[in-house]
Amino acid sequence: MINETNIFEFDAVVIGAGVIGLAIANEIADNLDNVLVIEKESDFGQHVSSRHSGVIHSGIYYGHNTLKAKLCVEGNKLLYDFCERNNINYLNCGKLVVGHSNNDLEELLKLKSRGVKNGVEGLKILNSEEAKEKESLVKCTNALWVPSTGVVDSHGLMKTLEQSCKNKGVIIQYNSEISTLLNDLGKYRLNIKSDNIIIESKYVINSAGLWCDSIAKMLGINDYKIYYCKGDYYGTKSNHKYKCLIYPLPETHGLGIHSVIQLDGSVSFGPNAYYVDDLDYSVNSEFKNDFFDSINKYLNIDKKDLYPDYAGIRPKPFGLHEKSKDFVIKDEGEKGFPNLINLIGIESPGLTCSLSIGKFVKEIILS
Repeated sequence: MINETNIFEFDAVVIGAGVIGLAIANEIADNLDNVLVIEKESDFGQHVSSRHSGVIHSGIYYGHNTLKAKLCVEGNKLLYDFCERNNINYLNCGKLVVGHSNNDLEELLKLKSRGVKNGVEGLKILNSEEAKEKESLVKCTNALWVPSTGVVDSHGLMKTLEQSCKNKGVIIQYNSEISTLLNDLGKYRLNIKSDNIIIESKYVINSAGLWCDSIAKMLGINDYKIYYCKGDYYGTKSNHKYKCLIYPLPETHGLGIHSVIQLDGSVSFGPNAYYVDDLDYSVNSEFKNDFFDSINKYLNIDKKDLYPDYAGIRPKPFGLHEKSKDFVIKDEGEKGFPNLINLIGIESPGLTCSLSIGKFVKEIILS
């Protein structure tokens, strides 16, 4: 609501209209009357939420009892159900994680064991012949079959969430970048850059993706640092129509260069992983040979068929020489900022977890 001093009052403000921010707003709007989503871009999902593989992950990669494991397994089921109910395009194609040696087989068995412990269903170790029954063109000695993996129309998902938010009375304000964020006597006060407007809210949910650490720092919370981890994707001119996704064993900073089946049947490969200082979505052509070598371990392709497709940047909460960390989703009351919920380092499997993260944040608010 507006008063004569140009102060807008809300029950909750969600910063960021990526898939996570929209999913959170859609959930909390069931319990809070006045919810605002603030987005600095002109439309939803212009960064992390639209520059990825579009994969619905299963939950095999993440340590037991981590947020990533819990929210991915829950989110996988929620996402398929949401797509069914809302006519969002998806493909539950499954995936093969491939190995080429006895050592690789040991790693595949570890992945299977971790997935089973996390509650992932239907996992099976296959030999070469069995893997070829899933995808005749695959090259491997053994593979882990993961039937709950798929791909989703992330734009359609966000469009549906945006409309659902609006139907619940959520205001989504695009082209609005936050210049200051202060805690003032139990309320949060936000200023929008270039506007003479102040927003007051009891709850603030920081879902700013690549800028989540910058938002936290506005309140003097300096615990978080986001590193830009870039990943390129190469398309292929080949007419092969693959039946399932194919992944190598995971690497230090990502899941490796894997096949990406688009919903129109076309195929890309990626992403690689390297750290950058600036936001630049151009594809680095220097890595073409690396892509060719990586892909040819599990598929026969011709280098001339590969072309630069697109790139994305992941918000990594750790540097080049650190191990992967879990999602941070927490009320910062212990730091003196009650009702501020920071979401830090929401990288993969963030898309899969979007709906379960929405529910998780709602539970924090209602607790």
